[in-house]
Amino acid sequence: MKWSGEIIIFDFEVFKYDTLLGAILIKDNKQETFQIWDLEQIKKFFYIHEEAMRIGHNNLFYDNIILDAILKNKNVYETSLKVINNKYKPYDLIKFLTYDLMNGYFYSLKSTELVYGKNISETQVSFDIDRPLTQEEIELTESYNRDDLNQTLTNFLEKTIFGRFKTRLNIIKEFNLDYSYLNVTEAKLAAVCLGAKHIDGIEYQYIEPPMYDFLELKNKELLNFYKEGRFKKGEKLYVTICGVEHKLGDGGGHGALSNCHFDKCIYCDVSGYYNLLMINLDLLPRTMPKESKERYIQMYHEQLKLKKTDPDRRNSYKVILLAVWGAMRNEYTDFYDPEKGALMTITGQLFIMDLLEKLEPYIILVQTNTDGIIIVPKDWRDEELVLSIVEEWTLRTGFTIKPDYIYDIYQRDVNNYMYKDKDGGIHCKGEALKHWNSLDNIFGNKLFDAKEPVIVAKGIVNYFMNKKLPLETIYENLDDLRNFEYICKKNSYDYLEYEVENLETNEKETNKLQGVNRAFALFDKKKIGMIYKYKDRNGKLSKAKVSNLPDSVFVYDNEIISEGARNKILSDLNLYYYEDRIYERIYEFIDDYNIKDITIYG
Repeated sequence: MKWSGEIIIFDFEVFKYDTLLGAILIKDNKQETFQIWDLEQIKKFFYIHEEAMRIGHNNLFYDNIILDAILKNKNVYETSLKVINNKYKPYDLIKFLTYDLMNGYFYSLKSTELVYGKNISETQVSFDIDRPLTQEEIELTESYNRDDLNQTLTNFLEKTIFGRFKTRLNIIKEFNLDYSYLNVTEAKLAAVCLGAKHIDGIEYQYIEPPMYDFLELKNKELLNFYKEGRFKKGEKLYVTICGVEHKLGDGGGHGALSNCHFDKCIYCDVSGYYNLLMINLDLLPRTMPKESKERYIQMYHEQLKLKKTDPDRRNSYKVILLAVWGAMRNEYTDFYDPEKGALMTITGQLFIMDLLEKLEPYIILVQTNTDGIIIVPKDWRDEELVLSIVEEWTLRTGFTIKPDYIYDIYQRDVNNYMYKDKDGGIHCKGEALKHWNSLDNIFGNKLFDAKEPVIVAKGIVNYFMNKKLPLETIYENLDDLRNFEYICKKNSYDYLEYEVENLETNEKETNKLQGVNRAFALFDKKKIGMIYKYKDRNGKLSKAKVSNLPDSVFVYDNEIISEGARNKILSDLNLYYYEDRIYERIYEFIDDYNIKDITIYG
């Protein structure tokens, strides 16, 4: 298929007697919006722009099928019902260029409207209405459709999504593939590019855990755990090294000091650890023939050369290389080889433990992760000795470490920590912190799945990294109320309700909500508001609070960007709650026994 360079953002609204195609045509850096109700005009629009790239949200499993039904003169409404009820088996669809923005992500369009601060638009017109639409209903539907089109376009242009789309195009060009590979999984893409082929029964083809001459691990308990293959059975081994207990096994190795702070550390991250484990130790999956493995090795070394000369091409190679390790444990991929996959994980841990044994007399271990360690010399006068031990390990094993210095690290546990790099840039890991700058990278950080508002993580990070009181952070961010919103979705439940209790009369008022909602902490001494989710199964109704919410909330599903909306929300917003919640999470990073050693600002 040939691509004209045109892009069409599209979305269908299907009723029993009416069908709307909404489309934004992007051509020569210009945009034009179309809303077409006539089926013959929809066909004409398709054939005029037959070589355009059609982009939508979940279009592979809905809008593409609707377009196919229209082009084949099928009953559109009946097709829509079959798709919605999972009774339609799409096959032999008319071929056209298309890309689904849900490729690699699982999110609702409404949740992205929420995190962008827009009106969370849900249709006011029933799709099951048993008559042609009135003019008012047509106008409501068009307004709803425009909101969805504009949000789909916004999502497409977001740097993470657009970067993914661009990388797919580059891979297709690099490996001479057709455009249908825009929408396959990365594992499928890698299998095609490398020539891997599934082997039936490979999970029963046992591999004896190999020993390596250049592994100098002394811990007999860990060596026996490895030699006996107990990690393959899901067993975990707890080993104390450098004074820190480590949990080792099939799922990865972890160990860390809890609730600690250091002014300066050495970060020893093993570059391309999984790639090099597969290459150096012959742990590439057996589903890859000899020539495929040779191609993998060639691509790995080529991407290193491309780091400065051609970063886009390098990124294409990296996508393919990284997909192999991730797919080795997935039985539905052509890389499926659970024996090699298990060996990959545990072998990486053995070599990290090997390094720690050599370092143990000279360091404080801050944390161990599967592919790196953070350490502090017990005496900084031994810094060169510590670095020489790391270098010896790299020369002996063939792995690569370029030690880096990090500063002002605060660590709650192995999964939650923050620090500054040599240029003062802030780095954060873990559920408590990861959304602190998510408004700058909504898709990269998957903000639409956040359990708490951005302001909570931002308050924690500013407290430790910038020495700011939570209230300072709160007031600095009041211009953008997206920092304070909770994401409330019905998910697997049938519906949501907002319940308000009058504290003076004890009366309750309940209102049914839409599927995705925006909530804020409520400041009102006369009432309490809460969102509940309901599930009806076989006539039995279950009720539960939406998790992670404050004790009292209010719902605001209109846009929150305008000055009028901001003033309205601020009049009900409970800033005290957000301040208290930030402090609660700050104390998670502080050891109760050492609070006196930590300056509590304010």
